[in-house]
Amino acid sequence: MDLMASDLYSYLQRYPAYCVQNSGRWAAQMTLGINALHEMGIIHRDIKAANILIDARENVRITDFGLSYVNKNEGPLDRRRNYCSQEAGTTHTMAPEVLPNIPGPRLFKYGAPADWWSLGCVIYELVSKKHKSLFVTKDDILFYFSWCNHNRDRPSTQFPAFKELHEALADLISGLLRPVPSSRFGFAEVVNHRSFLLKPNMSEFSDAYSRALGRREFPSMLPDLRCGRETNAAEIWFCQPSWETSRVPGVDWVKPALFYPSL
Repeated sequence: MDLMASDLYSYLQRYPAYCVQNSGRWAAQMTLGINALHEMGIIHRDIKAANILIDARENVRITDFGLSYVNKNEGPLDRRRNYCSQEAGTTHTMAPEVLPNIPGPRLFKYGAPADWWSLGCVIYELVSKKHKSLFVTKDDILFYFSWCNHNRDRPSTQFPAFKELHEALADLISGLLRPVPSSRFGFAEVVNHRSFLLKPNMSEFSDAYSRALGRREFPSMLPDLRCGRETNAAEIWFCQPSWETSRVPGVDWVKPALFYPSL
């Protein structure tokens, strides 16, 4: 964390217009990060702006795995399966299927879609005019859940808070915030969503990893770790696998667990 420049929450407070300019790129990077975790069998369970760090190239990194669920079978998560029932997360980005676990004795299980709900909450903060959380309390989430149920037979009806957004963004966030986990947008739906299109046949996901590494680095953004003492710079290395792995076309991503089994 000392090698990160800031976090998304701080950026939203200090540079809101800049956050809007980079919202598509950062949303794509968060999407890739969440999918990578799910491929490793991890449900983060606390995706929020404060847990999205920003590095010296102004790329985002997901942090704080203290509340994460780890699938002991070490396999990719099945989005249709429920894995855990523990109370976990932060209320303003907590999926409705997690909420029943907080007050009562009966435990409801949930799975990977809980992270996609949280992503929808973070994207809303990024692109809305006031950059505030869509939900603040549990009652806000329950009201939204009730509103969606009441209007489920009127798909063209838009939740009032989404009316200020561009139509494509409103559709993306609405898909991520579907109350029923089985119908909620996941990785495939987000990757192919029109809101990420930059031009024909190119989106924010096209060669995302290479474009992230190719961005200019600003070392001046990083904190001074020397603490008044002279230090020698050390290069950090990690091996790249030499074999082909399954991946999404156009996205340069390698599953870390393939060459770091301990992750």
